[in-house]
Amino acid sequence: MLIPLAFTMLFGCNQIEDSKKPIEIHRLVKENLVDAVLSTDASIAVTLGQSRTLSVWDITTRTLLHQWTGDDFDEVNYQLALSGNKQYLITAGKNNISILNLVTGKLDLRWMAQGFNPDASVTSLFLSQTGGTIIVGMSDGSITVIQRSSMTMSLFKQHSAAVNHVELSEVEQQVLSTGLDGQVQIWAINSGEVINSFSRPQRVTSVSFDQVSRRLFIADALDNNAIFDSKTSLNVGKLDYLERYRYFRVALLINNANNLVTATSKKTVIYWNTISGKELYSWNITAFSAGTTVLSMKLKSKGKLLTLSSDGALETWRL
Repeated sequence: MLIPLAFTMLFGCNQIEDSKKPIEIHRLVKENLVDAVLSTDASIAVTLGQSRTLSVWDITTRTLLHQWTGDDFDEVNYQLALSGNKQYLITAGKNNISILNLVTGKLDLRWMAQGFNPDASVTSLFLSQTGGTIIVGMSDGSITVIQRSSMTMSLFKQHSAAVNHVELSEVEQQVLSTGLDGQVQIWAINSGEVINSFSRPQRVTSVSFDQVSRRLFIADALDNNAIFDSKTSLNVGKLDYLERYRYFRVALLINNANNLVTATSKKTVIYWNTISGKELYSWNITAFSAGTTVLSMKLKSKGKLLTLSSDGALETWRL
């Protein structure tokens, strides 16, 4: 009798909070998404549907601002990134990259990305605050940095496998990149010199960088997760996570890195205390199809979280 009782208690501690409902829900599109991104202030959403339709939405008014079809591009698109000031959108297929001006609704720039390997394809994108710096990660581990003001392009070999995340530091002098090689690199944007590096045993699946508190959360495909001080490289925390083989797809450090929100490869969102590493609570996003998952999430004002799912659903949650 003791074994079933222990099992029941353990199961109860990991149950999803069924009572947690979204404050608000609105489905932008009724198709599955290839990619989607929310602006930092959670006011703009960009969706890329399986129909190849690319749409830009005003979240507050729920209105469509811009829309392009697959015929507007030379190649099928898979990747998206939005500038911090919400004035530029970058999208990429296997090699073709397009920069769209969201003020005019016109195409600003188009070119073909290349890595060191001639067969390399685009695997990640980033646009700076003003859209002046473009960072492109490739499947061969190379990363291209484009400065639009000077029209210069630099190519660096930072990883030994596909680059799945790139972003620019707040001062725009350093790049954070992660790859399927399990490596996380912080490096100088002008020279490619590695300033700091971290590693996980498996491919990195999620990363969140709180630049104010210098905290860096990293998790891999087998949930080997850790929180580092990005300056000293010290391991300052770890999540107390029992479930194996269910990796985190998206992560977001909030509240001066005292809390973390993660989204699993399925539909579960988990809210953490990073000081103790303990889960505070978890819940499921609303699913409109099988295999739904969170593609992007941002913190709104007054302790609210906005999630955008692969079903095109925007949901607001109270943390």
